[in-house]
Amino acid sequence: MSPKKVLMLGILLLVPIFLFLFLKGFGTNHYSLPTYYPTINEDTELPVVKDGDTVFQKVPDFRFVSQEGKSVSQADLNNTVYVANFFFASCQDVCKKMSAQMVRVNEAFKNNPQVKLISYTVDPERDSVAVLKRYAEMYQANPAKWLFVTGPKTELYALAHNGYKVSAMQAPGTIPDFIHSEKLILVDKEKHVRGIYDGTNPQDVDRLITEITVLLHSYQQDEK
Repeated sequence: MSPKKVLMLGILLLVPIFLFLFLKGFGTNHYSLPTYYPTINEDTELPVVKDGDTVFQKVPDFRFVSQEGKSVSQADLNNTVYVANFFFASCQDVCKKMSAQMVRVNEAFKNNPQVKLISYTVDPERDSVAVLKRYAEMYQANPAKWLFVTGPKTELYALAHNGYKVSAMQAPGTIPDFIHSEKLILVDKEKHVRGIYDGTNPQDVDRLITEITVLLHSYQQDEK
């Protein structure tokens, strides 16, 4: 083997070691995730600060219906970190790519009850409970782990715009089509947004999986 190939092999073997040491911080995790969307004072247009800490917006409560026909709210996500996205079942391109990446996240944490996933339809008029159930089964989604939800369109869109700060709307035209975000959104146990990722990019979803692990580790450290 040439010296150049030996060098490249050595670098490849060292990368995971450096990554491990970076995340573990030689026993202490020094890497923390940002928190998105500080609450802004309308008068000063500055972030609201209380007791010396910035106040961040929380994803508001909601009440929709799952692929099992059961009522779903934020209470079903309590004490978990979760990944959210917006999709519609008849979407043949972007949504399939996002759902495939959500499968990767689901598989990475399938045995960890602290991690859940939730997919909100932007086409509730066609995405009935039965449609969502079939869609969920296509991706072998356990309803206890990965929720697909539908409900009133105005409430779904308001949650996207005001809660997760992403786009969701019906496209103009006679053929039903929808404009929605391609992002996967990581939400912590306090309902704060902690990460935003391209749901069609496997490398960015690799980062999501890593950062879920970092977030879970931070909770473990807090409990010590």
